[in-house]
Amino acid sequence: MSKIKTKSTLSIGLLSLSKYQLSIIVAIMLLATSCGETAPKQQSNADGAEEQQTTITVKKVTETDLPTEIGYQDDFVEGYRYTDKTGDNIVFITEGEVTEWGRDEDGYILSNKDLRAYRFLKTDNEWEEIWRVYDMEFECFHYPVAEFVKGAFIITDLNNDGIAEIWMMYIKSCLGGVDPANMYLRMYNNESIFGMTGETKIIFTDGYIIGGEYEIENLSPHKTPPEFVEYAKELWEKHITGNYQ
Repeated sequence: MSKIKTKSTLSIGLLSLSKYQLSIIVAIMLLATSCGETAPKQQSNADGAEEQQTTITVKKVTETDLPTEIGYQDDFVEGYRYTDKTGDNIVFITEGEVTEWGRDEDGYILSNKDLRAYRFLKTDNEWEEIWRVYDMEFECFHYPVAEFVKGAFIITDLNNDGIAEIWMMYIKSCLGGVDPANMYLRMYNNESIFGMTGETKIIFTDGYIIGGEYEIENLSPHKTPPEFVEYAKELWEKHITGNYQ
């Protein structure tokens, strides 16, 4: 069951397409500016994060914790409510169900599966959608996979600016062969977007390995701080097999 999304006031879209694994990536951001004193480096992705944070406060939320005026699509997976220099925020991820898109000229069924991530900011007692991430495994001959990597949806403040960095990783694949899945890393830090794209690593019982490669994407016009690059590489290596450990 899906909730219908609310209206977004300003958006920026990012689109990338390929033939048999057609990928649609839409990143929608409404930028909020903020600056100020530096703060100690902090990280949170678990309950009890409020006691660990000094510059941002973070708390896990469930679907029932979301304000009724926040609309979204697909099934709720995981979420956080946090306060930083931009204000009171809620960020969460959702995944859709497998849907039949149609049939090809030979009569084979083509299926889709999508996923989304949302950030909402409380302004004037209203929850405003700031950005949205959307991607899909499209026209898949076999069972389509589009899912977030467990344990990789994380909030940090690595550059000590008091503004949360929101990290997420997800994989896409058409099941049916022994091949690595496409894997993506995205990080949002107010005005900056940082990303990596590559493949999961498959380790066979005889020790043979395929996949695991990645490329750093220049998704932001701003210079990427080295601590972001270092942390992204660590996160990638930690989850290099995706959800298939």
